[in-house]
Amino acid sequence: MPEATDSEAFEPDEAIDPAPLSTWSRATAGIIGFTLCGAGTVAVFKTENQAGCVALILAGALFVVLTIGGNPLHSLGFGETQMRFAVQRRRRQVIASVSDAPPEEARRTLEVLQAIDPGAANDASFLYQSARTYEALAKQRFLTLFPDCAIGSLAPRDWGYSDFQVLRPIDKRISVDALFLERAPSGISRTMISKRAEKAVDSILPTLIMSNVPLSHGAQQALEEAQAHGTKMQYVFWQDERHDQALQAAAEELFAQIP
Repeated sequence: MPEATDSEAFEPDEAIDPAPLSTWSRATAGIIGFTLCGAGTVAVFKTENQAGCVALILAGALFVVLTIGGNPLHSLGFGETQMRFAVQRRRRQVIASVSDAPPEEARRTLEVLQAIDPGAANDASFLYQSARTYEALAKQRFLTLFPDCAIGSLAPRDWGYSDFQVLRPIDKRISVDALFLERAPSGISRTMISKRAEKAVDSILPTLIMSNVPLSHGAQQALEEAQAHGTKMQYVFWQDERHDQALQAAAEELFAQIP
């Protein structure tokens, strides 16, 4: 079966179209609609804020339309303001559809979803799925860059911030923290690196932190301080295959530190 393109993945279809409103929802929408229309009409004669009156009447009319039509609207524009309906339902359905998809396909789908629905970046399920996808991509890249390696789970004493371990023949292992951050305009914080350095000291495995976000100046200092005290820890900025060389070099450096 040919692979669907990004645009095809978001074509409206029956699977993700919003369901009709229930009778109870239509009745509620009707009550709200007529109440807002009435309040707006009364306000026209009792206030000088005509823009507010118009907004009330328009909002009321919207709910009346919902009552009559029985279907949620996707959007209603009024100036620069948009009132969106059924977006969250559609968003969750798309996110759920990528939970079992191959990592590359999941990444493309999430990128397109965010492009057409910027509000997804604030959705907890979107952030969770994005982090899962990033970790899956990280595992995939390690298996590609190190064909002799295997991906394993961490022992209880190595739990904490790390997500998995990479096992190399002759019993060489490193733990990997695939740190995905959606909102970090100033970079990874010093606190994040310091906490991970503390955990790395107690771990028997060298630790590699890979993230889609660069280090802040303070985080870079914290990393260098930890390394100066003998902590076997490296950081690499990795978003996709463009950064494979840096990822491979950081992992090789940690493998080299294992006796």
